[in-house]
Amino acid sequence: MHPARPLFVVFLLGSLACQIPDAHPPGQPQPARPYPPAYPYPTPYGAYYPPPQVSPMPALPPPAAPQTVFQPPPAQPVPVPGPAAPPGAPPAPSNRPLLGALVGTLVWQAEARAVLAELESNLTAEQQRLVAGVPIVFDPSPNDINAFAACDDSGAPFVAGTEGLLEAMDAIAQTRATDELFGTRTYDSYTAAVLPQLASSTTASAALPAGVLPSQAWLDPRRVSRAHEIFDEILAFTFGHELAHHYRGHTGCAHGQPSGIPPAASDVRRLASMAIPLINQLNENEADQYGCFDVLASGRARASRAYRWTEEGGLFLFDFFARLDGASGANPLVGFLRTHPAPGLRVPQVQFWAATWHFQNPG
Repeated sequence: MHPARPLFVVFLLGSLACQIPDAHPPGQPQPARPYPPAYPYPTPYGAYYPPPQVSPMPALPPPAAPQTVFQPPPAQPVPVPGPAAPPGAPPAPSNRPLLGALVGTLVWQAEARAVLAELESNLTAEQQRLVAGVPIVFDPSPNDINAFAACDDSGAPFVAGTEGLLEAMDAIAQTRATDELFGTRTYDSYTAAVLPQLASSTTASAALPAGVLPSQAWLDPRRVSRAHEIFDEILAFTFGHELAHHYRGHTGCAHGQPSGIPPAASDVRRLASMAIPLINQLNENEADQYGCFDVLASGRARASRAYRWTEEGGLFLFDFFARLDGASGANPLVGFLRTHPAPGLRVPQVQFWAATWHFQNPG
C-alpha cells in the first residue's frame, strides 16, 4: 500500500467538511438531537434527568363509622276475621229514639191525622190559609186501596183514605223494615202472595198475611220502630199529595173557609166518584211535585227531634202499585189513559222533584 495515501484521504475529507454549509446561522442554539428511546436525556450540566416522579396516591379517608342498618319491624300477624254473623242478624241500632208499634185501624187513623197536621204546619203561609183545618175521613172498605181529595156536598174540602190503603201501608212498612234490618225478602213474599189476589178479586185484602215475617222479627224493638218510621213516611207522601190538590186549585173548593164537619164515611165513596174524574194526569203530576216539596220541608223541620222524612215513602208506595199493575197485566204505557199516571212512570218524576227541592234548599 502506498504510504502517502492515507494522508491524502484525510486531507480530502477535511476539505469537504469545510465546504458543507452550516444549516444553522451563527448565534442560534442548536436544536435538540433525537435520541433513541429509553436513552437518557442529557441535561445542560451533563447529568441525566432523574426518573419520572410519580405522584403519590392520595391518602384514603378514614373508614366511616359503621352505619346502623334499618331493620324492618317484625311482621305482625294478619288478623283473621272471626266467623261472619249469621244471615238475618240485625245491624247495630241507630241513635234515633225507638218508636212504639202501630197496631189496628184506630191507631193508623190517629197517626194519619197527626201526620196531616204536621204537613200543614210546614206549608207556605198562602197554602196554609187555603187548607188549614181540612179534615181527613176514612172509607171503611178493606178491599179498595185509594186516597183522594174532594169536596163535600156543601162545598167544603176534605181528604180521604180507605181502610185497604192503611192495611197496605202497614204491610209495606212491616216488611220493608224487616228486610232492611234482617236482610230478608219479606216484602217480595208479601207482594207475591197478596197482589195476584187483589188483581183478581174484589174481596181480597191487602193486610199482611200470617207467616210472612219471621218469628224472631216480630217483637224486635228496632224493627218495630223502623216500621213506624216507614209507615209515617208513606202517610206523609200520600196525604201531602192530596193536600196539594186542594191548595193548587185542582178541586176548586179550598178557599180558606173555616173547617166544618167532615162528610160521613158512607158518603166518601160517592163523593170520590164525583171528584176523581175531575183530576187529570197533569194535576196528578203537579200534586206529586208539591206534595214531595211539603214532605221534604217537613222532614227538615223535624230532623232535630225525629226521623227525617224523604221522598222514599212515595217511592215505596209507587213500587207497590207498579207491582199491582204487573199482577193485573196492566201495560204501564196505558197508564196515561187512566185518571192517574202509571206508578212506574211517577217514580223518576218524584226523584227529579226531590233533587230539585234539595238544589233550591241546600243544607
